[in-house]
Amino acid sequence: MLDVEADLEIEARHRQRPMLDELGFAKDDLRQVREPTEFELEGARIDAEDPRGIISPIAEFDGNIGLVIGAGGGSLTLTDAVRKHGGRPANYAAIGGNPSVDKARRLTKLVLTKPGVDKIAVMSNVVSNTRADLVARGVIKGITELGFEPADKILIFRVPGAWEADAAKILEKYGVEYCDRTVSISEAARRAVEKVG
Repeated sequence: MLDVEADLEIEARHRQRPMLDELGFAKDDLRQVREPTEFELEGARIDAEDPRGIISPIAEFDGNIGLVIGAGGGSLTLTDAVRKHGGRPANYAAIGGNPSVDKARRLTKLVLTKPGVDKIAVMSNVVSNTRADLVARGVIKGITELGFEPADKILIFRVPGAWEADAAKILEKYGVEYCDRTVSISEAARRAVEKVG
C-alpha cells in the first residue's frame, strides 16, 4: 500500500484538471487534507505580521528535531536528508528572502517551544541572498529569550550565502558549530541527527 501527500498550488489546478477529476476533486474544492494545527496557524501569523522575508509554508510533524531551514524547494531536500540519516523532523518551516531578525527570533521560539523538541537544526542548501547574519542573530536571540544557551540548542548551523562570515563570528561567540558551503547538506543533516543521539 502506498501513501502520498501532494501540495498543488491553486495556479496549477487548471493544468492538472484531469488528475483532479480522476481523484474526485470538484473545480471549487480547495479543502486541505486536514485542518491546520495551532503550531501551523501561529507560524502563518508570524509570517503575515512581518513582510520581510518568508517562513512559509509551515507544517507540523511528530518528530523531535526542530527545523529552521531555507532554500525554497531545496528545503524539502534538507528535510529528506534529516530523515535519511534516521532523524525525525518536528516541523517544516522554510525561511528565506532576508527575513528580519525578529521573524527569525519568533520562528525559533515557536519551533523550540513545540512539545517534544529540544534542539533545532538551522540549514539552507544553496548559496542565496538571504543574509546568514540576520538568521543567526534571530535564532540566537530567540534561544536566549527562552533562557537557554545557543550551543545547547542548535545542532548545526549551515546557511551559506550573503554575510556568512559575520554569521560565523556570531555563532563562534556562542560556541555553535557553523558549517560553510564545503559541508554538504547530507553531511550537515548527518551531524545534526548524530548530536540528537
